[in-house]
Amino acid sequence: MQKLQEPANKSDRLFAFERFGISSIGTRFFLLVMTPFCLALGSLGVLLYSNFEKDKLLHLTIETDVTIRELDAEIRTSESFLKSLVATTTFLHNSGERSPKAYDQLVLSLMSVRPKLITGFGIMQLPQGLVDRQWFGSYIEETQPNRGTPLANDPKYSLVELWQVDKYPELQYYQDAVKANNYFWSKPYINEVYPVPLMTFAGPIRDRDGKLIAVMNGDINIRDLSSNKSIGLTNNDDDEYTALVTEDGTFLSYSLDPNKALKLENITSVNNFKPVWQDIQHELSQGKTQGYLRSDLTSRYWVYQKVPSSQWIMLKSVSYNDIIKPALFISISATLSVGIILAITIFLFVRSLNQRLKPILDVCDIALSEEENPIPSTDEISHLSNAFFSMVKRQNNLLTQLQLTNNHLIESHRLKDSFLANMSHELRTPLNAIWGLNEGLQEEIFGALNEPQLKALQTIESSSNHLLNLINDILDLAKIESEQIQLDCKLTSIQHLCENSLTFVNQQALQKQIQINCNVEENIPDLLVDERRILQVLINLLNNAVKFTPEGGKVTLEVSHQEANSCILFAIADTGIGISPENMKKLFQPFIQIDSNLNRQYEGTGLGLALAKRIVELHNGKIGLTSTVGVGSCFTIELPYSTISN
Repeated sequence: MQKLQEPANKSDRLFAFERFGISSIGTRFFLLVMTPFCLALGSLGVLLYSNFEKDKLLHLTIETDVTIRELDAEIRTSESFLKSLVATTTFLHNSGERSPKAYDQLVLSLMSVRPKLITGFGIMQLPQGLVDRQWFGSYIEETQPNRGTPLANDPKYSLVELWQVDKYPELQYYQDAVKANNYFWSKPYINEVYPVPLMTFAGPIRDRDGKLIAVMNGDINIRDLSSNKSIGLTNNDDDEYTALVTEDGTFLSYSLDPNKALKLENITSVNNFKPVWQDIQHELSQGKTQGYLRSDLTSRYWVYQKVPSSQWIMLKSVSYNDIIKPALFISISATLSVGIILAITIFLFVRSLNQRLKPILDVCDIALSEEENPIPSTDEISHLSNAFFSMVKRQNNLLTQLQLTNNHLIESHRLKDSFLANMSHELRTPLNAIWGLNEGLQEEIFGALNEPQLKALQTIESSSNHLLNLINDILDLAKIESEQIQLDCKLTSIQHLCENSLTFVNQQALQKQIQINCNVEENIPDLLVDERRILQVLINLLNNAVKFTPEGGKVTLEVSHQEANSCILFAIADTGIGISPENMKKLFQPFIQIDSNLNRQYEGTGLGLALAKRIVELHNGKIGLTSTVGVGSCFTIELPYSTISN
């Protein structure tokens, strides 16, 4: 076969499809796989981006909810504290306590459990409402210059005696408390005494008869809401900030600019808030209490939620950059990483495929180059297909030629068998005449013979017998191969068969001083065989055993009953020269003799074992051999019990 030329350089080995360019199956496979995967990876990137955006907004919503819960808990604690002040005051009044000192002591005792959100609290009594004499009530507030008496246990706060009772009704939250006859949070306002923004929780105090005797009030300093880190209303990140507003939009806290809350500015004063606040108010009007918005005008995400106890509204804002950049980075990184890994994997697969197909394509080139009119190929598959059909066509031509040659061989073999059969038959006629005349001469029918003449005639007789046996073997083999032989099967005694076969080799064994043993198993059954043919096989094997066993050796014929295989086993063992494993393959073939230093001393045609094998197989049996060089050989024959087909 023509040796394939190696590619000129490494790139030729790596890219075996460059002859096909974009039509290469590798290129098309790469594009076919990468295109949907790129689309899938793009979708994966979008999905990652969307999920990251949702996760970030969910995290922001959870943060807002936590802050709202903390603030709501503070407000409810403050309300409970102030309501306990009302309950205790009512209890003192109903129990008949009229001493101003007792009420001062009440306010001071509640100071120890004051919630941190409350910066001032007290009782505003009506004239002659709680005590017998004129008493304006006590009020605890953060210490102001020249106002009240600082508390001994907490100098930050002062006990202030309220005055100007006649001006109480002018206070808006006082009026609202009396009018509503319930507890409520006032709107944010600036305290006139010392200008700080406050929100007041107020409620009426009545006696048993329902008569208004005082109004309880507690203040929250809006400044404290803006600076209270414990409830998460402050932010250190400029890209994320919070705002706490009332229902009408007044700032209570604004982490980006606390002064707006101190001045009680409205949320609409910040231009960026206007469209967002309108959308939030619209959603709140539909019954929603929390949600999030995306504002393209402000390039921010907004999360809002109501404070349940006060109906205040908290807004938390984060820039697009805080969400989009990480989301894009994660999605693009993941997409590119997977895409690169996939591309490398496919590239390595295609390269491996190229390397494996390159020798095949080269062979295809050689095959197609022998075509008279080769079909052009656009890719590897068509190239392989053209080469395959070209080889199929060539194979069909070769098969046709082979069939013609086989027919000639069959005819030649038939003529050979016919020739051998006819020749053997024709040779027998003159050979029988020679054998008969020789026998008459030895019997001195034609006159007396001297010793040399008699010896010559004996030699003629021996040669005639050998030639007759050879002709018979050739004729038998020719008949078997042409399937013209027929077996004459009948029940035969195995003991008798063995004795007859040994008779033919006893004289030869005696001349070589070879010991012959025969061991036949007792009670062995008769066998349905062609006695003459099986006797011919046994004689042939025994003759070979004696022939190739040196003087003084031993030959054994042993017959046993093999119940497991339902057969009779004949074993002929000798202590002869043995046969090497490579020579065993040559046995049982006609006209083949094993080449050895010893068997060259003997004549033979190599037909004996071939004929023996054919005869045994005609009896549906099999013949085998085990041998060791220099130790001896053992031929075995297995003949089944079943009836032999003729």
